Amino acid sequence: MSWEKKRVYVIVKTYPEYSRKSRNWVACTAGLTEEGDWIRLYPIPTKHYIGDNKIRKFDLVEVICQKATSEKLGRKESYKVKDGSDITVIDCSLSGTPTSKIWEKRNKLILDNVDPSLSHLGSKYREDKTSLGLIKPKEVLEFYSREELKIYTDSNQYQQGIDGSKTPVIQKIPYPFAYRFKCSDSCLTCSNGHHDILCEDWELLEAYRRWGQKYGDVQTLWEKLYGRFYAWMLNERDLYFVVGMHSLQPTWLIIGLYYPPKNVELKNQTLDKWF
Repeated sequence: MSWEKKRVYVIVKTYPEYSRKSRNWVACTAGLTEEGDWIRLYPIPTKHYIGDNKIRKFDLVEVICQKATSEKLGRKESYKVKDGSDITVIDCSLSGTPTSKIWEKRNKLILDNVDPSLSHLGSKYREDKTSLGLIKPKEVLEFYSREELKIYTDSNQYQQGIDGSKTPVIQKIPYPFAYRFKCSDSCLTCSNGHHDILCEDWELLEAYRRWGQKYGDVQTLWEKLYGRFYAWMLNERDLYFVVGMHSLQPTWLIIGLYYPPKNVELKNQTLDKWF
């Protein structure tokens, strides 16, 4: 199978994980091609998460990749990034300060891809191995942690690449956070009337790591996380879940959060550009 160039709008960044194959920390991204199709790109070297090579959500990037052929589940959207190739940012206009016009453009790009329910996505997976989608929960019942939170501090250790470059050693952080939500009236797979799904969103996990250092105690950390990723996103924003199929078993995970303003009117308000 030959390599090809694709241009992709980055919609999701997941937290890096250690790859035994490459002996390095790598990440996965998901997004939409210029043609409007979902795509999963892996592995993404962590150098693209920091410094001058940093890729932000909603950037349009050009990447050399090929269809992944060794996955256990054969997920339709999975593509392997060519080892050693550059990932180039082509357009960063949608990742800038989020004005109302930028949110309108983001919505135009993303919201044409909303699926009606998880059961609908499950049917598509059985038909053609569809493994990525966007859903609008009818009701978010709870945001919670499945395990006790911790304060993580920077290791101040660096890993040297073959080219002499140095990148910070990434801290391994578990995925403790989950959302409990009702999908839609038509969903056939809501257990006990709702779903209960882990969230792997990079923004959430990086806030967990950074805010722990900033606030210094678990109680304040949880209050800040709950305030941002539950109260604020439900009261002030229009929350959508980007969902993806686990690589080893047909289980859905929330891999990203999309949260435009409810009325797309920001009134000169700007959001923290952490990522």
